[in-house]
Amino acid sequence: MKKVIYISGGVGGAKFAKGLNKIEDIDLTILVNTGDDENIHGVFLSPDIDTVIYNLAGIEGEFGWGINNDKFTVNNELRKYYDMDFKIGDTDLATNLYRSQMISQGKTLTEITKNIKNKFALNCEIIPMSDDRVSTKLITKNNKKLDFQDYFVEKKGKPRIKNIIYEGSRSAKVNSNTIKKIKSSDIVIIGPSNPLLSVGPILSLSKLKKELISHKNVTIISPFIGNDAIKGPSKRNFEDIGFSPDIKGIKKYYKNIGNKYIVHFGDSDGKINTVEENILFKKIKDSESLARKILNYE
Repeated sequence: MKKVIYISGGVGGAKFAKGLNKIEDIDLTILVNTGDDENIHGVFLSPDIDTVIYNLAGIEGEFGWGINNDKFTVNNELRKYYDMDFKIGDTDLATNLYRSQMISQGKTLTEITKNIKNKFALNCEIIPMSDDRVSTKLITKNNKKLDFQDYFVEKKGKPRIKNIIYEGSRSAKVNSNTIKKIKSSDIVIIGPSNPLLSVGPILSLSKLKKELISHKNVTIISPFIGNDAIKGPSKRNFEDIGFSPDIKGIKKYYKNIGNKYIVHFGDSDGKINTVEENILFKKIKDSESLARKILNYE
């Protein structure tokens, strides 16, 4: 049975995870970004972890996050006290209340994530990149320092940035079991998530990055089609930090990590390690088809 490590952010990464998880004859571990984690409305949120879990459970909301047909009774009551754009559905809130309670009792994020995953009877493993806090901060062109959720939700990802800081990454520890899983894996796949905001926090953990560099089979799926982002502000982010939103920029960013790169039809640089496939996942069968192809590459 092939051992697969899949590195994922939120919505973009979760779409491919759905197809990958359809393949039964693999041992799948999904390593998820936690740089977006935040205390909001008095509860501790792990948005990317929940997005991956909800997508695999088939209950994700219309836009890929949250829970489908969720009610917002609590959110609407809170709006009577203060203005906010960040919305947590009532059912989603229960997950975050549970996480907050378990953290207060001394449980690790890894333990909590396993319990939440088991609630939805998911067969793969889902693990956070670290049990320690790493927070993505964005420095704008006018030198304002923004929390991730402030930048992404409140300001809709519009401010231009000049730097990204992954606070806490130098001291954050990586679970030894995570390192063992990467070492023993047959393939590592990095999903079509925002390289800077979703994968960057994971790469900021030196132990993890070292293992990825030393791995001999790392496949990276581009988050760009025709020099534009599949979803979100990744194009602007990439350009702001000095990378081109194409395979050239992807290879520069993932230098020494990627062995094979997957791009959309027409986006190849003509190199032997670049493969053109459909990376626009309109249906789950699209991501499942790509997953099977990646796992069958020599």
